[in-house]
Amino acid sequence: MIVSDYFHGDSIRIRWIQHDSYREALRIIIDFADDKHRHAERIVDVRTEFSDLRDEIRGFDHRTLQWLHDCMAAAFRMEYCLNADFFTYKISDPHTPEETVTFWLEFLRKELERVFAEYLQLPRLILTAALYPNPDQKDKDAEDKIYKLTRLLYPELKRFQLG
Repeated sequence: MIVSDYFHGDSIRIRWIQHDSYREALRIIIDFADDKHRHAERIVDVRTEFSDLRDEIRGFDHRTLQWLHDCMAAAFRMEYCLNADFFTYKISDPHTPEETVTFWLEFLRKELERVFAEYLQLPRLILTAALYPNPDQKDKDAEDKIYKLTRLLYPELKRFQLG
């Protein structure tokens, strides 16, 4: 995770908390994509070379999914920082690092569900980026598509604003 300012009022404290839970968040992203891909595979009853690669994944270069993660993390911080009431319904003091991680990872799961429901190709793109290491053209194409999708999903992030 790149610890960087994404919007006016962004929280450096929460960025570092998210930084420390980066591996766990990446695992959630990969697991969600994997579950969606396996589900689609069962529906069409087809296995491919891609399925075999997916089944053997042991690790991957985190940088292929860093942009997606960092944008979703910024979306969480934007909600957390700019809409404080969003989180107060669960516990009275959501400001300990452990509680913030819990909120962040819950948000991430819900965000993945929302985005995967709208952009059916995203699980395949995530797995492609993880399975075909850069400089493989498949990885480059998947990363480019993920980047363009994040621009559509999170236009309010200043990283996407020109000027």
